[in-house]
Amino acid sequence: MAEISVIIPVFNTEQYLDRCLDSVLGQDLEDLEVICVDDVSTDGSAALIQRRARKDSRLRYVRQEANAGPGQARNRGIDAATGRYVYFLDSDDWIEPDLLSRMLRMADETGRDVIINSSFVKEYDGIDKKEYGTRFGFLEEDPRAYDTATVLLLFPPVLWARLYRRSYLEDNNIRFPDLRGGGEDNYFTTLAELPLPDLFVFRGPYYHYFQRDDSLAHLREAGYDFIKSFQALYAELRARSLPVDGIRLFYAGPLVIDSEEKFNDIRPFLLEIREQVLEHSERYIALDLHLLEAVTSCQDYDHFRASHNPNISIDFIRSRMKQSLKK
Repeated sequence: MAEISVIIPVFNTEQYLDRCLDSVLGQDLEDLEVICVDDVSTDGSAALIQRRARKDSRLRYVRQEANAGPGQARNRGIDAATGRYVYFLDSDDWIEPDLLSRMLRMADETGRDVIINSSFVKEYDGIDKKEYGTRFGFLEEDPRAYDTATVLLLFPPVLWARLYRRSYLEDNNIRFPDLRGGGEDNYFTTLAELPLPDLFVFRGPYYHYFQRDDSLAHLREAGYDFIKSFQALYAELRARSLPVDGIRLFYAGPLVIDSEEKFNDIRPFLLEIREQVLEHSERYIALDLHLLEAVTSCQDYDHFRASHNPNISIDFIRSRMKQSLKK
């Protein structure tokens, strides 16, 4: 049994894979298994992974039967994992050489099922720019445990900041939702961490988070995908009798409500959670509350379309910009 199983979903990232795998296989913690789950890539990703796996027995290649998205690829990786702990890494990112050993040491010293490393740096494609993130308003200098609800509200729900005890995920049947698109990080981290009284957070070596230009099609769907993920999370939390009043229940993102289907899907959910959102409005940004009011105040899609730009987030941002220019 390896100490850590590193799970990497892969889809058409051949040009970044060597950098990613070099950073993992070059860790000062050698007792690893690295599981690359190929989500039916059409570039040279599969051949690259298989070639490197022949040279390093710690690297395993797993291929999905059909393209199913990163969440299902990670589920396949969890099923294949044998390590004491599970760590998720994106195939276009990379980690510093002692990141995994530091996280493992913190997990063993504290005995916690979840460890969070708050240090990361955003790297940008094609430009010499870095953005460092270590503090989120609630972090002290020294490593310590924080109330779980506080962490979930103030710290990004990013998978690569977490190390999970594999037996904890198995015992509690923690898996990613069967959804394509954004928001799977939020679903998984909240489902895994909300039942715990606290979470241990420290500032460790940096995770390098690579920022690529998203396609216009992805941006147009992202807000809708995030709300669908929150819908699934809300339903799962209620099914497990877990409290839902201590977390943020949705956010708008770059939402485009450009079809009656989207409106009819989103409106019942926002109506259901409206009272809780307004009771805890400090957890939400102005765009979230604008969306809530816009959708819930309209009885049908024709009414909504007559009252609002379907590209509701861009419309809101533009109106705010105009207001600021007038001041």
